[in-house]
Amino acid sequence: MNTQTIYSRKISEKEAQNDFIFILKSRLSRFPPLKNDFKLINGGLTRVVKIESYPCICRGPDKSHEHYFIRWDGLKVGDNVKIVKNEEGYGLLIN
Repeated sequence: MNTQTIYSRKISEKEAQNDFIFILKSRLSRFPPLKNDFKLINGGLTRVVKIESYPCICRGPDKSHEHYFIRWDGLKVGDNVKIVKNEEGYGLLIN
C-alpha cells in the first residue's frame, strides 16, 4: 500500500479529551480540501467528516498558525489510529 494513502498517529490526551484526531499540516494533501465533507468508515460505522481548523499561538503571538483536525468521539489516550484512503472514502482503524 502506498504510504501517501495512509495517515497514522498516536492519540494524545488533548485529542482524547476533545474528541478529535490532529492532522499535521504536512499531511493535509492526503485528504480532501479543508472543510470538504468525506466519508470516514470505522467497521460498520460511517460518518461524514471534514478537516477543520482552529487558530493557535502555542509558539507565541508572533507565530500564529492553524491546527487541523477531524472530529471523532470515543478515542482514548494512546490509541493508534490509521486513516487509509480506499474506494468508499477513508477507513479508520483504531488499535
